Amino acid sequence: MATSLGGCLGDVGETTDTVTFGTLPIAAVAEVFVAKNRGFFADRDIEIETERITGASQAVPQLASGDLDVASGSIGAGVFNSIAQDVPVRAVADQTQYWDDQPSGNRFWIRAELYQEGMSFADLPENPTVAINGEATSMDYLLGRLLQLNDMGWNDLTVTEMPFPDMISAMGSGEIDACTIPDPLGLQVAQETGAGQLLYGSQLAPRMQIATYFFGEPFMENRPDVARRWLEAYLLGVREYYDMGGFPNEEVASIISEEIDVPVPAIQASIPSLVHKNGRMNVDSLMRQQEFHACRGYLDETVSADEIVDETLLDAALEEVGRLDEAEATPSVDTIHEWSETAPAPYAPVGEITVPEGFPGERICE
Repeated sequence: MATSLGGCLGDVGETTDTVTFGTLPIAAVAEVFVAKNRGFFADRDIEIETERITGASQAVPQLASGDLDVASGSIGAGVFNSIAQDVPVRAVADQTQYWDDQPSGNRFWIRAELYQEGMSFADLPENPTVAINGEATSMDYLLGRLLQLNDMGWNDLTVTEMPFPDMISAMGSGEIDACTIPDPLGLQVAQETGAGQLLYGSQLAPRMQIATYFFGEPFMENRPDVARRWLEAYLLGVREYYDMGGFPNEEVASIISEEIDVPVPAIQASIPSLVHKNGRMNVDSLMRQQEFHACRGYLDETVSADEIVDETLLDAALEEVGRLDEAEATPSVDTIHEWSETAPAPYAPVGEITVPEGFPGERICE
């Protein structure tokens, strides 16, 4: 289905539109890479120009100015603050979200010398050093949930910020005691340093919107037809990604590897992301994350969901490629288990879902 839809629009236009796409070097944007490889963008007269970014918050000025058209990443406090200040950026489609009982590609890892099977975070020595990729991010949000679950506050640990790749050597040298890091880098920290998995991020926030695709207003307003066609190709890439079999599939892993320069076996061993097949986001989760950032004092003011999310162009794209009914569009964790059978090693079971009640609590908002 996806391939035929992708090919039917070939030779529609006489010119090629360049779309600049900012992304971290992560496997979780596989649907874009697959769409590019399968020619879904080319069929819509779009050429993708990929640029490396460090996160969505850092990409906001480029989106607002038109230097970037599309960016992927989590919606941390920097994005919320920018939207509150009328910076013209909107979340337009799902990139990564968790589903109930899903093992997730983001995990908390404990240094080998400190790790014990069945331990809790509170079992670490006093004042452990924990690495995240940035304050006021989605990883900060997950760490806050972990602290509240263990009846701890921010004064009970030392938080250090560093890029994900730097966490591997820092864990090996003993500079940090724990970190939260996505696959395949998480698997690398385990293989190279012997770090042990404490838990999945999805155990703490089982229905969390981890990351989205963002458009800047210059792209949406000045080139709406191109923006819609970009989303059409993205949606076809999502569906093709599922048809191909996710990360364990050698062709999918090879496509991703070529784009982000990570070995194919490392991608095949990573836990796949499950994108909504109609591109829908979990807006309630975004608002809960905003509540956390506000309570932590990261936000100047809060904004409404309508100011954060704009699915107008997504709806237009769905009219073109076909809208799946909700039951078919909603991913099933059974897919993860099926893909696990062809992965290099079975995925660790999810275990107990440990959602902290009344989050964010008083100690987290200090």
